[in-house]
Amino acid sequence: MAARRSVPLFVALAVALLLPAIPAAGASNSTTIVVSLKTPAFHGTLKSARSACATNRTVKLYLEKQGPDELLGTDKSNAKTKWSIPLGKKLVPGSYYAKAPAKGSCKPAKSKVLPIA
Repeated sequence: MAARRSVPLFVALAVALLLPAIPAAGASNSTTIVVSLKTPAFHGTLKSARSACATNRTVKLYLEKQGPDELLGTDKSNAKTKWSIPLGKKLVPGSYYAKAPAKGSCKPAKSKVLPIA
């Protein structure tokens, strides 16, 4: 009799432990950053299956350096997911990239490195 009562309890416990490990179908909170240089500014777009992950997101532009990379500027993506960070005379040869920090359930993103000679 005790074995019969423990089987449903075991099944309920197993289901409760496994459910959080199953990802929500179709939910994508990842973001991609596209970056290009149109002197005198870096421009780009954020792309995501969720519009909340691509609009009104902070984008930070960095120059790779030995030690900590140098933050050159920030912008927020607009309603069309576009952003722009002007550099003016700060543009020097080097490797540049953009990052969008995590925001709510939206994952952080980093662009490909754009080398400037």
